[in-house]
Amino acid sequence: MKNLTLIMTTTLTLTLMCSCSSQPVEYPSQNSALNNISTSHNDKKSGAMQNSLDNWLEKEWTPTIEKSKEIKEKNADTGRSFTLQEYVDKAAVYISENNNTYENSHSKKISSMPVIGK
Repeated sequence: MKNLTLIMTTTLTLTLMCSCSSQPVEYPSQNSALNNISTSHNDKKSGAMQNSLDNWLEKEWTPTIEKSKEIKEKNADTGRSFTLQEYVDKAAVYISENNNTYENSHSKKISSMPVIGK
């Protein structure tokens, strides 16, 4: 009796598993009915903050960073991994070029305080 129960359970399980796997797989991105009602695939408009960041990157950050020869040499090697130090180097170049913003910033004032900064 135990063997019969085991055989029946195994047979039923294998039948269910095989019948499910024979159905064609349709991924969610290929499901046209889901894509019609889903808002996740609709074209999204960029917001004001994203537009402001894109403009700043295009007009200020990139031209300033491209002036540095060291950064150009590092960017020429496409096989390297990006490191946090590269970003720090780029930020240092940007700050040194746009020194007037650093002079008026609160970070300089706070750094000059005796307990916090120098």
